[in-house]
Amino acid sequence: MALAQPESDSSERRVAPRTRIFKRAQILFNNRYSTVDCIVRNISATGALLTIDGSVPLPKHFEFRMGDDEAIRSAKLVYRRELFAGIHFLDVAHDGEETVSVVPHAASMAGLVAQAESEEGLRLFAKPLPISIASRLPWHRG
Repeated sequence: MALAQPESDSSERRVAPRTRIFKRAQILFNNRYSTVDCIVRNISATGALLTIDGSVPLPKHFEFRMGDDEAIRSAKLVYRRELFAGIHFLDVAHDGEETVSVVPHAASMAGLVAQAESEEGLRLFAKPLPISIASRLPWHRG
């Protein structure tokens, strides 16, 4: 029985070259209340190959953090085969250039955030929580 030969370079569909790596990472979803540990097998500017427990369900869109980095990247699940999952980073510009940003945790924000476009760019405005929600918080005095 002969070993399978690697495919020729013409069959490669990836946009960016991959780098082999063996580093722990986390998949964050459900407003970061749910986390799944995984191992990054290879990574590029546009995506990564993860090793993950086959019995763990993954959402189609989630956040991804590698190691102890504070940088959290938005990602989507491209494929899932047993222990492997291929992901694509959503914060990659069309020219392949990364635009990594730190995304704040929703629970750590003081209130709901409304976004408004302006000439300078994106502006964030804090809004108080509705009374129906705020009255149920343990520190609410009402």
